[in-house]
Amino acid sequence: MEIVPGVHSIPVGAGPFMGFFAPNVYLVVAREGALIDSGYGDEGSVSSRIDYVKGFEQFSLPYIVVTHAHPDHIGGAARIKKETGAKIVLHSAEARQALISADKVVEDGDTLALDGVRLEVIHTPGHSPGHVCIYLKDERILFSGDHVLGMGTTAMRPPEGDMARYIDSLRKLLDYDIQMICPGHGPPIREARRKLEELIQHRLEREEQVIGGLKQGKATLKELVADIYPELDSRLIEAARGQVLAHLMKLEREGKVSSLGTGEDARYIIN
Repeated sequence: MEIVPGVHSIPVGAGPFMGFFAPNVYLVVAREGALIDSGYGDEGSVSSRIDYVKGFEQFSLPYIVVTHAHPDHIGGAARIKKETGAKIVLHSAEARQALISADKVVEDGDTLALDGVRLEVIHTPGHSPGHVCIYLKDERILFSGDHVLGMGTTAMRPPEGDMARYIDSLRKLLDYDIQMICPGHGPPIREARRKLEELIQHRLEREEQVIGGLKQGKATLKELVADIYPELDSRLIEAARGQVLAHLMKLEREGKVSSLGTGEDARYIIN
């Protein structure tokens, strides 16, 4: 499906439960193109993506740009590379931990030049250390991976997930002229700045809830999760634990909270 001229969304298999939306894979089409993420690695969905790319006449695919190395975003990259000859592109921090070798390692501010299109790499750590967003400057489109979702909020799973860096990365994106966000999950976002500001405010409000729970004597991770998410789907409990723990770790680094003990028995107090 062509979202806007030159940007296509390719169907991806749903895979295991990951909220309500399967991962999105995007194809930027000019005389040359780039795949933004590759989806899962199962045979059926990978084959459909390869067929979609090969459906364009007189078209080459130099790059598969992976926003981060989680299975729903990098799983199909090796097979698509084999079929198309495209180079797998990862940020250096992500390349060090990925199970698939990167053909091209990039840093914040690097540009991938295609014939007719330029893609800017924006390092947006938080969900993972080497997460990147890809900025199509002329069209003012941001491919946000899991940094910004079409609906819902990004999962943080420490120690890989870092709430302080995530919020800083959201603020960083406010400096860019973005008309539309194409997220890693969910529908396109047309009011980009409003969405970014809402996400920042949501995380700050959640942090206040954590502090409020601690002040009321909710001292453990389990107690805080139960207090903040009283009616949560059981499939999302682990994700909620990650969110709260990421906030606690941020607050502890800022000197606002101290932890007593480790692991499940750790207790947290306001400084």
